[in-house]
Amino acid sequence: MSTVGVIAEYNPYHNGHKYLIDQAMQRTNADKVIALMSGSFLQRGNPAMADKYSRAEAAVIAGVDAVFELPVIYATGSSRDFATGAVALLSALNSVDYIAFGVEDEDINTINKVSEILVAEPDDYKKYLNNYLARGLSYPSASEKAIVKILGKDVEEMMSKPNNILGISYLSAMKKLNSKLIPILIKRNDQGYFSTDLNGSHSSATAIRNAISMKTDISKYVPKKTTKAYSIYFDKDLPESSWLTPYINSRIIYDRNLDPKISQLDKVMDMNPELLNRLRKAPLPSKYVELADFLKTKNLTMTRVSRVLLHMVLGIIDSDRNFPKDNGYSDYSEYINLLAFKKTNSQFIKEITEKSDLKVINKKSEFVPETAYGERMWQLDKLATDLYNQLVYENINIRLHSELTSTVRVV
Repeated sequence: MSTVGVIAEYNPYHNGHKYLIDQAMQRTNADKVIALMSGSFLQRGNPAMADKYSRAEAAVIAGVDAVFELPVIYATGSSRDFATGAVALLSALNSVDYIAFGVEDEDINTINKVSEILVAEPDDYKKYLNNYLARGLSYPSASEKAIVKILGKDVEEMMSKPNNILGISYLSAMKKLNSKLIPILIKRNDQGYFSTDLNGSHSSATAIRNAISMKTDISKYVPKKTTKAYSIYFDKDLPESSWLTPYINSRIIYDRNLDPKISQLDKVMDMNPELLNRLRKAPLPSKYVELADFLKTKNLTMTRVSRVLLHMVLGIIDSDRNFPKDNGYSDYSEYINLLAFKKTNSQFIKEITEKSDLKVINKKSEFVPETAYGERMWQLDKLATDLYNQLVYENINIRLHSELTSTVRVV
């Protein structure tokens, strides 16, 4: 039996996601497909449109055999951290043969060349990279320009597209981790990640979320019956980053009243001196949009700012990300959290549990981490769930279960 693994946010699950899975299954003749999905918060630093268990249930209704959670420190990380954590966890399951992901350009040779440079970091790459950094460019921009300098202008447009960037990150992570996963690249067939227009039968998650907020019928754009999993959110305003404003401003106010010598903000994951300096000068009180706009610069994208603000609230620090590397760990987690699966796949889940290097969490209240790193990661995942649940209850009056009282959705 062979299995395809996909990495996703499913915010929400739509026809494009089903197309990717169908194509991957056809190309590989695989028997099963599992998804590693971001939980309460997403890579752009914003809350998901629905809770993770409902989104996982929708994916299983649409044909995914099982959905596991990508821990929050990876789910809200840079493309490199997101990809490395996800590839490491899928590999550690010892049950996944292929990894399938969508790209704007189905050019594995070029994507492979770029990933090889990022992993090997040859001398000419380092030279160009440092030159661009010295000119004040952000690390992602400097890295992109250094690669273009080596491979030529033909790769510039390819590297500017979000799914291509993630594809490069996945291949880089596979090389870095010596993963045995076989990559399957699927060309996207919608208008793109950032498109806000509903089009044909395949539209972006952004367009579908906008349609939901406008009370527009989305049945044409999502697999049949999936919306029943998260329909409780339909007559509510969808979650936005602005919901985090009180928590963020409380943390800033607290830090400003501390002795600078004991401030901890400099340790927040993805924080840098420029952003920290701007945070300490930010006008208060302020709304989220005002604060984020003040913090954003040419070198500090809105996505980077949003991620750091979320990490600040959750207390995620650099050492949380660096722990595996600093302690010689070959994998990036002690556990993997099961969110949903098909009821006909009980034996499949049992086989994964037996083969996996990770502890598969089924009964949440009974899980006890065995390592300091496992305890820290589980603490952060539970905290992210509790924060998300609090935001949802405060703003749209839906009461969700805590992590320890949640149960796996069996569809």
